[in-house]
Amino acid sequence: MKAWLPMACLLLAGWAHAQQPAPAATVATPPSTPPPLQVRVHQEPPGALVEGETATIKVDMLTPDFFKEAPVLPEVHVDGAYLSLTDETPGHLVETVNGATWSGVSRTYLLTPLVSGALEIPAFDVTAKVGAQGSPVTVQTTPLTLQVQPLALPAGVTQALIASAVTLTQTVTPESGGLHVGDGVTRRIEITAEGAPAMMLPPTEFKPVKGLALYATPPVTRDMVGKQGGFVGGSRVDSASYVIQRRGHYSLPPVTVRWMDSRTRTWRESNVPGVSFHAWWGAPSRPRFALPQQGVMPRLIEWCSSDVGIATLGMLALGGLMWRFSDRLRRGLAWWRAWRERRRHAEPVMFAALKRQRHATSPAALAEAVDAWVRRAAEDGGPPTMQDWCVAYGDDALRGDWSALQDTLYGQASAAWSATAIVEGVSRARGHWRRQRRGHRAPALPPLNPA
Repeated sequence: MKAWLPMACLLLAGWAHAQQPAPAATVATPPSTPPPLQVRVHQEPPGALVEGETATIKVDMLTPDFFKEAPVLPEVHVDGAYLSLTDETPGHLVETVNGATWSGVSRTYLLTPLVSGALEIPAFDVTAKVGAQGSPVTVQTTPLTLQVQPLALPAGVTQALIASAVTLTQTVTPESGGLHVGDGVTRRIEITAEGAPAMMLPPTEFKPVKGLALYATPPVTRDMVGKQGGFVGGSRVDSASYVIQRRGHYSLPPVTVRWMDSRTRTWRESNVPGVSFHAWWGAPSRPRFALPQQGVMPRLIEWCSSDVGIATLGMLALGGLMWRFSDRLRRGLAWWRAWRERRRHAEPVMFAALKRQRHATSPAALAEAVDAWVRRAAEDGGPPTMQDWCVAYGDDALRGDWSALQDTLYGQASAAWSATAIVEGVSRARGHWRRQRRGHRAPALPPLNPA
């Protein structure tokens, strides 16, 4: 009995140890083993930004193994900025970390700040399947803080566009003339900016034009990548169709885009010229699909409504009116010529010609102008000669100046003459004559109560 007692205690202790749960299996990891995934977030190029300037945010993902699938990056929201993941081809990376070779890929976000101050990109998760087993690994990035400087917009600019180069191209269809009422003109404006995403390009404003119906189409935007797969810039295409509603000459205004050069921080302009065209009445040509057996009358009506038909009918109508009223036209033309001749040789006109000789140095030219005015004034009742003018309406100064001019003309110069003094003296004499004529004008009504 004493021999079995120790054996029973040993069996009881073994059974109790068997009822306890077994500990979890663990695999010791040497301290020198690097983590399976590293993620870095940095700005390119580094430095402070300006409101509206676009920068690239690079996300580098490295592993000592390999990626079984492409890493998954989220769409990150940043207050006060546009941040979007590009579709460009990921860049491949190879680095040496602690003597080991790490390989990976790089993805790019485009960041455009809209406010100034400190701008923080929050931490976000990056998930990748690493190694042959393809076990998903999630790593959280570290926050990134950027400094944004304020931007003062010049007058007339409402949206900041900052790029290294901006190009505007214009396409107008149809290119040839011969437009008619009912035709359409399509204007296409493409804005291409290097270093700026498509979402930052300003829309093209197509202004309405009287006589044209405007139909705008939705814009087409895209981000461009280079031959190496990196981001280059953005492109935006706006187009509109103008349908001609009535005949006339039309002009579409030029388009101008103001932008800041990201390299020199100076404002520049890119523009395309305006478009002008003329629209005629009638159909431009025979329709592409015409109805069969078209009669004479529809063709005649179509020809009469065309520009050639309207011009021909107008010329025929004008010729008929001129033939019908030819006698009246001849009499009217003769009256107009006589009236023009009287106006050309009227007394005020001749006196104006005399006044232009105020600074004459030739006595013959001055005497000829005075003689021409005297003959024309005599037809209106004035004295027939200049001597009579000096006696009837002149003063001593005029008589002396006129005598000096006559002596100079006929080689008996005894005193100096002055063209200015003679013209002023004739002007005073003419004023006396005109006032006398108004005083002796016959009354318009006969005398009352004639005897």
